Amino acid sequence: MDPKHDQESRSRSAPTGEINNQPAEKKRRLTFEQVNMLEKSFEEENKLEPERKTELAKMLGLPQRQVAVWFQNRKARCKIKQVERDYDVLKACYDSLLAKHESVISENEKLKSKVLTLTEMLLPATHQTQKNLQGKLNSRGDDETVSSSTALVPLANDHYFTNVDESFGWWVWPSNLM
Repeated sequence: MDPKHDQESRSRSAPTGEINNQPAEKKRRLTFEQVNMLEKSFEEENKLEPERKTELAKMLGLPQRQVAVWFQNRKARCKIKQVERDYDVLKACYDSLLAKHESVISENEKLKSKVLTLTEMLLPATHQTQKNLQGKLNSRGDDETVSSSTALVPLANDHYFTNVDESFGWWVWPSNLM
C-alpha cells in the first residue's frame, strides 16, 4: 500500500480531535463577553481582514479559524435576515397591487354594466331620431345630401352599438356615420 494513501486513510479514520497525530484545537463555546466583542467588531466592519482576524483571536483567546467561522456565520445570518425583510416588503407590495388590480377589475365590470344599461336606454331614442331625420329627408322629396350638421347625428345601426373595444372597454365612435 502507498504510504501517502495510508496516511490519508489514517487521517480520515483518526479519532475526533486528532489529525496526523496532532491534537486539534477544541472548539470552545464563546462566552458572553467574547460574543459581545465579536458583535461590536462585526458592526464596525463585517469584512474580516487577516490582520484583524489575528488581533481578534489573540484578544479573545480563540483560534483564528473560530473567529473566521464566526464571521462567516454572522454574515450568513445577516444575509438571511435581509432576504426575509426584502421578501416582506415585496409581499406587502404584491398584496397591495393585487388588491388594486381586483378593485380595478370590479370597477371595470361595473362600468361595462352601466354602459350596457345606458346603451339600452339610448337605443329607442336613437331609433326615434333616425326616423325623424328620415321623415324630414322624405318630406323634401329630393335626393339632396345630408348637411354637415345632420351628419353628426349617429345612425342607429348594429355597428354603432356594438363597436366597443373589448380589450380596454372604451367606446369607439364609428368613423362612418352614414
